[in-house]
Amino acid sequence: MQEKPKVSVQSSGPIVGLGKSKRLTAMRQSIELRENKQVAHGIPGNKKARQIQEVRIAIETEIARIKATYPQGRQNKLFALRYGTEQKIKQMSLQEMLTLLNIKHVLAKEIAQLKFQDKLI
Repeated sequence: MQEKPKVSVQSSGPIVGLGKSKRLTAMRQSIELRENKQVAHGIPGNKKARQIQEVRIAIETEIARIKATYPQGRQNKLFALRYGTEQKIKQMSLQEMLTLLNIKHVLAKEIAQLKFQDKLI
């Protein structure tokens, strides 16, 4: 009997890495901007509540964007190694989260001290 050679299957990622393609990056950013604008316009309430909601959306999209750069199935683990678990991050104040995730957003003092999970004003 002949022994069949063992075959190993390896799945490869996209042909072009997510961080290396300028076109893919531009397309992803334009889609995110459109989604953020649509969500931001649909937020009812006063100015402070709207700003808090916009910051929360920006944080959620940044977390999703960071996780999308990691391999499928290892996203939560690799994110937790670098930034901490999502539960611990969401217990921080909004300003601390913006600093940790390197999001450029200016907040008023009273809003910056709010926790991510606090209810709106």
